[in-house]
Amino acid sequence: MSMDYWISSNDFASVESYLSQSQVQQTPICSLNFVEDDKAYYSLILLGNTWLHVLLLMLSTKGGASLRRYNCSVHRNAVTSIGAVIDGSTRVGKEQIIAMKIAVRDIYRDSCSQITLHVRDSSERSVHATSMASKIISEKKVEVLLGTFSLSEAVFLSEIHKNFLGTPVILLTPTAMSPPLVPPPSNLLQLSHNFSIHMQCLSAIIGYFRWRKVTVIYERSNLFPMDSALFAVLSESLRSIDTIIEHQVAFPPISSLSDPEKTIEQELDKLRSGGNRVFVLLHSSLQLATCLFQKANKMGMVEKGFVWIISDEIASLLDSVDSSVIASMQGVVGYKTNILDISKSYKDFEVKFKQRYIAKFPYDHGNPNPTLFALRAYDIIHAISKGKNAATKSNSKELFLNLLLSNFEGLSGNVRFRNGELGKLPNFQIINVVGKSYRVLAFWSSEFGFSKKLPSQNDHVMLVELGPIYWPGGEQEVPTGWNITATNAKPLRIGVPASGAFHLVNVSIVDNRTSITGFVIDVFNASLKYLPYNLPFELVPFSGKYDEMVHQIHQGVFDAAVGDILIVEERYHWADFSQPFVKSGMNMIVTVKEDKTKEMWIFTMVFEKKMWVLVLSMGLFIGFVVWLVERRRNPEFVGGSVLQQLGTVFWYSFTLLFFAQKESPRSNLSKMVLVPWYFLVLMLTIYFQAALTSLMTVSQLLPSVKDVESLRRENAVVGCNRNSFVCTYLVDVLHFKPENIKQMPSVEDYPLAFENGEIKAAFFVTLHAKVFLTKYCRGYTLAGPTYNFGGFGFAFQKGSVLSSDMSQAILKATERGEIEGLQQDMFARYKCSTSTINNSTTFVGPKPFYGLFCISGCIAVVALLVIVIPSVEQQWQLLSVVKETMIRSSSWVSMMVSRHRTGFR
Repeated sequence: MSMDYWISSNDFASVESYLSQSQVQQTPICSLNFVEDDKAYYSLILLGNTWLHVLLLMLSTKGGASLRRYNCSVHRNAVTSIGAVIDGSTRVGKEQIIAMKIAVRDIYRDSCSQITLHVRDSSERSVHATSMASKIISEKKVEVLLGTFSLSEAVFLSEIHKNFLGTPVILLTPTAMSPPLVPPPSNLLQLSHNFSIHMQCLSAIIGYFRWRKVTVIYERSNLFPMDSALFAVLSESLRSIDTIIEHQVAFPPISSLSDPEKTIEQELDKLRSGGNRVFVLLHSSLQLATCLFQKANKMGMVEKGFVWIISDEIASLLDSVDSSVIASMQGVVGYKTNILDISKSYKDFEVKFKQRYIAKFPYDHGNPNPTLFALRAYDIIHAISKGKNAATKSNSKELFLNLLLSNFEGLSGNVRFRNGELGKLPNFQIINVVGKSYRVLAFWSSEFGFSKKLPSQNDHVMLVELGPIYWPGGEQEVPTGWNITATNAKPLRIGVPASGAFHLVNVSIVDNRTSITGFVIDVFNASLKYLPYNLPFELVPFSGKYDEMVHQIHQGVFDAAVGDILIVEERYHWADFSQPFVKSGMNMIVTVKEDKTKEMWIFTMVFEKKMWVLVLSMGLFIGFVVWLVERRRNPEFVGGSVLQQLGTVFWYSFTLLFFAQKESPRSNLSKMVLVPWYFLVLMLTIYFQAALTSLMTVSQLLPSVKDVESLRRENAVVGCNRNSFVCTYLVDVLHFKPENIKQMPSVEDYPLAFENGEIKAAFFVTLHAKVFLTKYCRGYTLAGPTYNFGGFGFAFQKGSVLSSDMSQAILKATERGEIEGLQQDMFARYKCSTSTINNSTTFVGPKPFYGLFCISGCIAVVALLVIVIPSVEQQWQLLSVVKETMIRSSSWVSMMVSRHRTGFR
């Protein structure tokens, strides 16, 4: 199709002539060579004088001042010839053609600059587009070529057409591409932002919601080749947020499909049967996107659990689609370039655009609103006009240099080129389709990330969260993005350690079949029972370090890892972890040595100190009471000095403890005191003999090494499990020299290493330490503090729903005692009759004997009172006689003194 539009100074001079002479001139404002897509303009020309008469009458009402702007000299400005190869069958192409026409008229109105616009319809045929571009350059001698052909086509044109390199070429594609192998032609500009900045915004959305697998959908076209270089940009951007592309679906151009609905349904059915639920529509024509979402709705794929993300190319067209399309996209999230649509210039353009779009496409079911692509087409015509007016010479080279220097605020934003594409980085709106349109959730820029309002250097508020968001199916919670129970979901590849030192996972080959058992596998199977769905999986042995196995999850080799995997901070960079199924830390195990000092005083270890003090004090008290009772009647307790009497009391008290006293009590009161005491002493003696026998049977042992500091001072060699995080911890945190770390392949190697003096200590995580001490009952003990870690857990891919589901399942198994039972069964399999010696001795206090002490003490107190009270009464009577005698003596003395004074006078 061929369409030539031009507006010359002669055309507008005839307008002025009509106003001055009050008669209608029949000079057409525009002359068109066209076919059916320009019927509206052809109908206007057929109206002839009537249309022109009405138009001029409207203009005449605005006064002569406005009319004088059109009074231009024929030779005032040279005519600028612009060629355009546009896909007129698409919504974007239709908007671009109309916008360029409006720009041509507005420029002449404002500056009398004359522009001839030659438009060719590429109709999505790649070979046809390049041939059209070549032909329009040769035949029309255009000074600038605009086009929606691809970058690769532009490179191809530069190689085959000798005049191409002399003509500035501006691509009107949605995103700017960079050719992977050859540099772009030197005369090429792209009126869009780089593909990478779009991918950064897309990755920011995906990373915010922590979806780790996505399915990319796009339509192959000359505008979007999706070659390996572009795919690498997308993959790298997603890799920065730990996300991978699980599937990619490439639709052929919808115009080439004989049955588009059937093709789309077949592809969607494949996606529905898979596990991934995050779909990214990266590139598509509006026609394919509309058909895709309508079919997905019918198939139940825009419902709860699904996620749909659209790129700027589709999101920017939402203002132009009808309500049926919006209804099929409810819950869709996307991003679109932000434009300022509140300026007067934009409002004026919007009115013109709607009028022309409705006139030209009266049967289009969409809304006649201009989109980003129309605004850019309008702006580039203005940029070309400014560049032409600034040129001192009439040649394409100077025009191109002036285009490179463009810097003005257009309807689409700042028009300024850098490295052959739009230089000012865009601000994107994050949108959510809901109701009859969409709402803006936030803004995103590469400099500030997400923000609640348009970001700026002076006033910026970071956004804490995106939301609330209306997800497909009306869901309020963020979808997990994965369906474990999908019919076509592959079994999960779960890595297991092939050679663990403590055999908590045992890998063996039986009858040419790999058998994987062990405590950890039992815990995993016990937890699976509490998952709300059936989990298909296969266990894959991995021979390597535990860190490497976790890293394999990050790389997508494994979906998960099951084993005695320690949860540490560094591994969280590569995987998510379940709730720990066993709490853990790090312990030091050393050999033991006999404690000679403790053996010397082993008898004192039977009772606590306060028990010893109580027994001795009670014995002295009982002995004193018996001596007090017997000293009047029993000659064995009478006689001698005070010191001898004290010696008798102490000796008698001591012999009572061993029933070895020679003095026999004669008083019944003494016997009453001694009976409960004898019973108490008998009980203490029996317990003392039993406890002492037990202590002397078991040797008193001490750790051969006290703490980590002593190992470092001695420069001792220590052992740890090969491939374990513990070895790294010893070097990085406890500061052992790497040459002093001996990595042991299995638990059986430790006893020989201790015996040969190869290691002075061994470091294990807590569960491994318990296994070792249970298996090797004698000769080893724990020493030093416990260094706390995160425990043992199962590892899953970042963002996997399995991490939370399995955590809940582990908690259920733990609360029901199943995991504890499995742990006890594991210890019991070692059949060790004696556990490791516990060096801490349990001393016995007075509490078990409080009853006997109280009985014996109370009886002794009663006996003491019986003896003391009569003695106190006798002493009181004696004190009364002495007091009376002293009173009489005092009276006699007073009388004698009185007489003596009288006689003296």
